Amino acid sequence: MSSTTRALKRPGFASVVIVLVLAEIISAFELSMMYVMLPTLIADFQVDANTVAWVVTAYLLVSASAAVLGGRFGDMYGRRKVMVIVLAIAAVGSLISLLGGSLGMIIFGRAIQGVAGAVLGLAFGLAREHLDEKRVPVGISMVGASALIAGAGGSMIAGFMIDLFSWHGIFVFAAVLAVIAAVAIQLVIPRDTNAVTTDKPDYLGAILLPIAVSALLLGLSNSSKTGFLSVEFLGLIGLGLAAAAVWAWWELRVESPIVNLRMFKNKQIALAMTATVFAAVGPLGGVSVPSQMIMQSPESLGYGLGFTPTESGVIICLTALVGFALSPVGGKLSFRYGARIVFIGGLVLMALVLPLILLTYGNVAMYVVAMTLNGVGISLTYGALPNLLVEVVPETHTSETAGTNTMIRNVGQSAAIAIGAFILAKNTDPATQAISQQGISAALLLVLAFAVLSVIMGLMLSRNPKPWVPETVGERDIRRGTTRDPEGIVSASA
Repeated sequence: MSSTTRALKRPGFASVVIVLVLAEIISAFELSMMYVMLPTLIADFQVDANTVAWVVTAYLLVSASAAVLGGRFGDMYGRRKVMVIVLAIAAVGSLISLLGGSLGMIIFGRAIQGVAGAVLGLAFGLAREHLDEKRVPVGISMVGASALIAGAGGSMIAGFMIDLFSWHGIFVFAAVLAVIAAVAIQLVIPRDTNAVTTDKPDYLGAILLPIAVSALLLGLSNSSKTGFLSVEFLGLIGLGLAAAAVWAWWELRVESPIVNLRMFKNKQIALAMTATVFAAVGPLGGVSVPSQMIMQSPESLGYGLGFTPTESGVIICLTALVGFALSPVGGKLSFRYGARIVFIGGLVLMALVLPLILLTYGNVAMYVVAMTLNGVGISLTYGALPNLLVEVVPETHTSETAGTNTMIRNVGQSAAIAIGAFILAKNTDPATQAISQQGISAALLLVLAFAVLSVIMGLMLSRNPKPWVPETVGERDIRRGTTRDPEGIVSASA
């Protein structure tokens, strides 16, 4: 076989999906692994929970912005290249946390690991770029649902590593896995074929976006401790909103924005993003806090099931595996009937789970059934959402749009955790630290309300959506009657 023939040969479906799933598993694992490690770090470094929580917060702050920036840079300069760089940086972050010798260095390394937040958007773009058109929905569905496996299995693997090697083993595992994934991407995914871009990087947008997102996430993540009326919360949220407003103003005027905000003029994209926010505050994020309390609280409280942490982890892992196993079915249904129907089905399923839990407190069998159905619903939703966007977004903007959706979901889930923690804290007995059944019900009812809102947004999605066609800079300037200076800033024509 000649070199030319080899260069033109498209990699197989299985090989592409496997390496992309591996890359996404690393991203999700690097977040989930840390929750198990928190008690060990508290004991080893003699710090309180608020201090050690920064190992999670630092990752989330960087991850949310990296999702957008990485997706945009991948669309501009080549997704394979950016994916390999991101995985290499994540491995370096693991090594810094491993070798630093202090909690501060662990937090610093975790912030560097946060660049892995760019993986999912890049993976969707690579799937669309290198899979046959008919197999793109299935591939994207499987990659999106792989976060379920990593999120559920991450806790079990992390616990095993801590028992064998203390917390150091987790970072060794994460670093090795990132290197393996980077090598696999290099070997399986063909070289980028992007034309050399003439777009100028949007440096100001790249600076303003992390400031806005970090301030919002930091305010939300600390709100359960500071309160929603504290100076710290209001200051951070105010800073985040102000930075976001300046960023949006700039993005609408710069020649090559980090995020093309004009995509939101497309009804399908706007509705999908709005449904993402509601689902993230609702069943995708809001259910995590009360569900853990239900599983691990004593049966004497009425709602508790009395599971150990290990038993809870096993149940979450098994239900997630069921969901992932059905992800190819969701992809096939998306291709045959459209992603809209699968997306709505996943949202409806997650919404129906909540009354089932509320009406069957203390029943182990019904709770396991509910969590299994929830896992299927999450799998269908995660798989259908990127396919919804793929149906209306040009291939050249796939990773940028997927990254924007990931960022929005991260902000929504952070808000959900903060609100859920606040509700549960308000319903905690100061003497026993036990959470009342009314508190659990209030948290679940709030999740149900946002689940219903997400279903309503899903029903408003078009069956035959109009594709989004990004305007070129020249077309926009002609329509506006404007001119552009050498720096790419728009001004009025004479």
